[in-house]
Amino acid sequence: MIRIALKDLFARKRRLVTTGIAVVLGIAFLTGTQLLSVSLSDSIKSLVGDVYSGFDAVVRSPRTQETPFGQPIRTQVPAGLVDQVAAVDGVGAAVGVVESPGPEIVGNDGKVVGGGFGPPTLVYNWIDDEGLRIGSLRQGGPPTTAEQIVIDFRTADSLGKQLGDELSIATTQDGVRPYQIVGISGLGDDGSQSTGVRPITFTTAEAQRLLNQPDQFNFVAARAIDGETQADLAARIGEELPEWQVLTGEAFTAENQEQISQFVDILEIFVSVFGYVALIVAIFIIYNTFSIIITQRTRETALLRAVGATRRQVIVATLLEAIVVGLVAATFGLAAGFALATLLLRVLSGFFTISSTVPSLAGGVVVLAVVIGVGVTVLSAVIPAIRSSKVPPVAAITEVAVDRTAISVSRRIWGAALVVGGVALIGTGLAQTGPNPLYQVGGGALAILVSVAVILGPLIARPVSRAIAAPFSLGGLIDGRLAGENAARSPKRTAAAAAALTIGVTLVTLIAIVASSIKASADDAISSSVKADFVVATASLTSFGAIPADSADAIREIPGVAEVSPIRFTLLRLLDPVGVASATTATTVPAGQLGAPSDAPPGEDTFALGIDPASWFDVVDSGGLEGSPEDLTAGTMAVERKFATERGWRVGDTIPVYFVATGVQPVRVAVIYDEQLGQGSILLPLATFEPNSLPLFNTDSQIFVTTEPGADTAAVKAALDAQFADIPTVSVQDLQEYIQSQTGPINVFLGIVYALLGLAIVIALIGIANTLSLSVLERTRELGLLRAVGMTRWQLRRTILIEAAIIAVFGTLMGLVIGIVFAGALSVAIAADNPGILTFQLPVVQLLVIVAVATIAGVVAALLPAWRASRMNVLEAVSSS
Repeated sequence: MIRIALKDLFARKRRLVTTGIAVVLGIAFLTGTQLLSVSLSDSIKSLVGDVYSGFDAVVRSPRTQETPFGQPIRTQVPAGLVDQVAAVDGVGAAVGVVESPGPEIVGNDGKVVGGGFGPPTLVYNWIDDEGLRIGSLRQGGPPTTAEQIVIDFRTADSLGKQLGDELSIATTQDGVRPYQIVGISGLGDDGSQSTGVRPITFTTAEAQRLLNQPDQFNFVAARAIDGETQADLAARIGEELPEWQVLTGEAFTAENQEQISQFVDILEIFVSVFGYVALIVAIFIIYNTFSIIITQRTRETALLRAVGATRRQVIVATLLEAIVVGLVAATFGLAAGFALATLLLRVLSGFFTISSTVPSLAGGVVVLAVVIGVGVTVLSAVIPAIRSSKVPPVAAITEVAVDRTAISVSRRIWGAALVVGGVALIGTGLAQTGPNPLYQVGGGALAILVSVAVILGPLIARPVSRAIAAPFSLGGLIDGRLAGENAARSPKRTAAAAAALTIGVTLVTLIAIVASSIKASADDAISSSVKADFVVATASLTSFGAIPADSADAIREIPGVAEVSPIRFTLLRLLDPVGVASATTATTVPAGQLGAPSDAPPGEDTFALGIDPASWFDVVDSGGLEGSPEDLTAGTMAVERKFATERGWRVGDTIPVYFVATGVQPVRVAVIYDEQLGQGSILLPLATFEPNSLPLFNTDSQIFVTTEPGADTAAVKAALDAQFADIPTVSVQDLQEYIQSQTGPINVFLGIVYALLGLAIVIALIGIANTLSLSVLERTRELGLLRAVGMTRWQLRRTILIEAAIIAVFGTLMGLVIGIVFAGALSVAIAADNPGILTFQLPVVQLLVIVAVATIAGVVAALLPAWRASRMNVLEAVSSS
């Protein structure tokens, strides 16, 4: 039986090629992602190690707060701390380090380098001590005046800059101003490496001025004398300066490496999800392929049973074929993944230093490829294998075994049970009666998807196929009728081929609707609440504030301007009584960290907006107010009503709030308002915001501008444009442009998701082509007879193309309906907890495009099978068996 199985496999190898392709693509996606992430992580860790390689100890502030966008925020340390650290026994040298995002580089085209996306521009101060200096000089010397800078070699190369050239920098203090390049640097001993960020090194005083932190450093780095270990040095500094947080150089480096690795890990998980989706789609294709092949081998299997083969032997023989296909697919998938990772590493090496552009083929990745490749194919072939073992010996006297189990009673029962259970889960989620409404809605939708696409699909396929075929049969066209009957007579095959496409279209539809709904919600929220005529905003997504400090005052001088209201953003932590009590309690200290632990007490992290209360409520409609804006003075805040109600807050209550800059401060609720703008559940008047915020956040990020009644808005817009014409980090937008800028990142995210989901769609289309190819082989004699009685080649081709269209439309429509239902339920569940955050909206044009593209792609996938069918020899086809 083993020899028979292997001979049969190689005799029909062409039939299994497309099956293997589906698995190859999925495995290539997963292994390529893993190989890439491992190589990236190793390279980045090595680079970060080079950045801080000279540090034996680091002294920093214990006042910190975690953030959702990367490294925690932390207060600076005074310049005087440098001398205190240098005085500790065992310290060979100590320097203050400035390291922070800040000003942006302006390119030769007058725009921000990087367009505000990607790695940030970081500000550093020049360090004379070569052992503690971050990076190495490749050319030139250090900056010695406030007008001089050192830049990295990649920035210099990309902008065509050389020593002595000027580079424009956009700052909040001076707008755009030129600096002279006196040095070009890089990482590593020879300065030939780069992390991809854009470092600019200034004199210490200039770096501190640009970051609004005069006489302050981000941390102090120390170098040990010969013979002193990092652990001993850090312990001695911790004993001498117990109020500061001390880390060994290794611990500080590991901390930074871990933060970057977390980002790489998240990216790997995000991309891998789509690889697993592709493999799930591949399962349907493999299942369909083996089902068709086994149906074609009915006589062969029956003859084997007749000469003594047991059911177990038949099952093992079929699964052996699946194992071989899985091993071959895993091998090619791993090779393709390796090639993909190598290609991407070479592309990325143009942006930062990669330790090796050839990924390391770890044993775990090989095992993953083999386990998934074999596992997916064997899992897909189990049911067809069991079905093949049930073929009775008497079937040997017939030509073909007909699929009669498509709408069995058990299938109906299981399918109906899943639908009822799914509907019940969605219902409880919408009624907010369960523990997690979103999970309930998601679980219910998944149950319905599995039921409709997998279990009840054959029951639906027969009538729907005939209905879809009806337009193609108008005027008595025989090819349309034949296509419909071909799809209807094998409903299980049609449903399985369509199921792969159903999954892909369901996900695309869901994401399209959710994205459209989010954009519509943002549009509604901004349109209904923002009364400003213009918004001056930062054009960069990598810095918190790039609007010059005096911009608001300058705008007020423009004729026709009525109100000018600046906005700032920060993070804070709301505390409960337990949090206040534990504010001075020691917390868990990471390995290698000594001295004072983080003093951030437990509580609830949230964003807050810094506003000018005198103008805010004139430019933003916040609904009903409880309390007066005039009461928003130093030490107060305004809170959105739902946010306050959930926490039992009322006007006059004093809430302990943890600010990184100043620690725990009492803040009184002075105003409660009905409608929030964006993340504005808490509004801090500038009198509260400014003394309690870090310099990084204490700059305007947006400025709302209203015009006087009857003012020439075009003239005001022109004046605003002129005001910021030479500052590329600032954009002037009308309300509609502002709305588009707020929803623009959604479109970028959508493009990435659609591209990744495209893999699943491509695999689904391969499945349609594979199904039709095998179907043509199965119906060789039937097709030959049709040609013999007068059907033309074109009619035969059109019959197969129409059948492909029926399968594609069937799968697309099912995915469309399920995706719309899921998105609708999800929107209701989200809106129940967060009113206004997601307004359900159908992107009709996008959905019609999805249907059209999927249908056309399905027909295109069938071109080759249709052409092959029309080219077959009629006499050979009629005489085949």
